[in-house]
Amino acid sequence: MGLTAAETVLLIAGVLLIVRFFLRTAIPGVHRRFLLAADRRSADLREEFVPLAPGSVALWLGASAAACSCTALALTGSGAAALVGGILPLVLSGMAVRVYRSRRRARILSRLPVLLDLLAGHMKAGHSLPSSLAETVPLLPPGIREEMGWVLQQTRLGTPIADSLLAWERRLRAEEVSLFVRPLRAALPGGANVAELLERTRDILRMRARMRETLHSMTAQARLQAVVLTLLPPGFAAVLSLIDPGFLPNLFGTLFGKAILAAVSVLLVTGWLVIRMILSARS
Repeated sequence: MGLTAAETVLLIAGVLLIVRFFLRTAIPGVHRRFLLAADRRSADLREEFVPLAPGSVALWLGASAAACSCTALALTGSGAAALVGGILPLVLSGMAVRVYRSRRRARILSRLPVLLDLLAGHMKAGHSLPSSLAETVPLLPPGIREEMGWVLQQTRLGTPIADSLLAWERRLRAEEVSLFVRPLRAALPGGANVAELLERTRDILRMRARMRETLHSMTAQARLQAVVLTLLPPGFAAVLSLIDPGFLPNLFGTLFGKAILAAVSVLLVTGWLVIRMILSARS
């Protein structure tokens, strides 16, 4: 049954209004949020001394979003899948920055004993702490070199060395940094033997690192159990689907099968949480 002239006019007007809404409201809003996300990622990376401009981040995000969207559309032929594929890089970019920040901080903390060893050696030679830091920075490995360069820059701008170290402690928010900074800030005004304090702190940090490695090896079996528990249900389902081709259709297409999937998901999440609680209690 065809449309009348009035219905055709109303239909065209409705389509034009929807197009106008997307062009003037939805698309600019998406574009603004995209640029804000690129600015946030660029700011996060600059805090980690990765000089990427917001335009470069936006270019990489746009290219990856287009690639993921086209791939999802080619594989599934679904517009919804293409939309999800286009949004996925924006979500994963935040996770990637957090993972990079966490790994970089772990590398910095593992190199703290090297910093303390070099500082103690320079101070034993009669140098002050700022001059020892200035001579130590070029000798440090990447990661902690940029952090100590930042502390040194704050000192050269007129900030006392104790306040610069306190700002660095607040920047990293790690217990190992507090073990280094807080005793040092307390010892500087009193004229204590700073070189000896640095050596003792170095020994404490190395002992903590050895204990952490021992704990990591002791909990390896629990982590392996978590991986096995996670992979066992999908593997079992794959084997059953090979034996019985109607297993997966019944599992995903019936109410009883969906109830089993929900129960398995709850049990897997509960198992992960219990194992993480056990590991955190041991640490």
